[in-house]
Amino acid sequence: MKLIYIMDPLCGWCYGNSVNTQKLYEKYKDVLEFDILPAGMWAGANTRMQSKPMAQFIKKHDPQVQQTTDTEFGKSYFEFIEKENIVLDSEVPSRAIVSVKNISPLQAISFAVEVQKARYWYGRDLNLEETYLSICEDLKIDKKQFLDTFHSEIMKKETQDTFALAQEYAGSYPTLLAEKDGENYILEQGYASFENIVSRIENLNLLN
Repeated sequence: MKLIYIMDPLCGWCYGNSVNTQKLYEKYKDVLEFDILPAGMWAGANTRMQSKPMAQFIKKHDPQVQQTTDTEFGKSYFEFIEKENIVLDSEVPSRAIVSVKNISPLQAISFAVEVQKARYWYGRDLNLEETYLSICEDLKIDKKQFLDTFHSEIMKKETQDTFALAQEYAGSYPTLLAEKDGENYILEQGYASFENIVSRIENLNLLN
């Protein structure tokens, strides 16, 4: 019995969901397994570039996310998205998350939340390893071990495997599933309040 969270680090709605994700992990970490699967939304052929038109779209879209989820976007983020020719590649932050799942699994959720916060609050570039080293330092994750893992061919392959697995579970993000007795139950697809998700978990009797 476990919770499976399918998300993407470059998904604004997933950032909007990040506070609930951390709260759910803290509430259930001692009684339920919690797996996070980055989905590769903007990876490979779907990689994007920041541009002025994209910035204008984001500035119209993200306030709706903020209003719905009550998760604030940072001033630095809205300044950062004005920079053109920044590569938006989900593979890089996803590989960082998958790396931490391997070397420090109990911190994977917190790390993923901080990766999203790095972009959407602090306006940091998720292409730069310095962004992740700063998070590792804050979470007391060994930085050398992280870099060795992050840059390994094994981790690049595992990230692609994670994308494939995520696609088997969901085609939109964020999606939170409960897996029980070989069956998957949708707890959230898009956005649901923390209270509603908890109620759904309790109604499934996942803890029994």
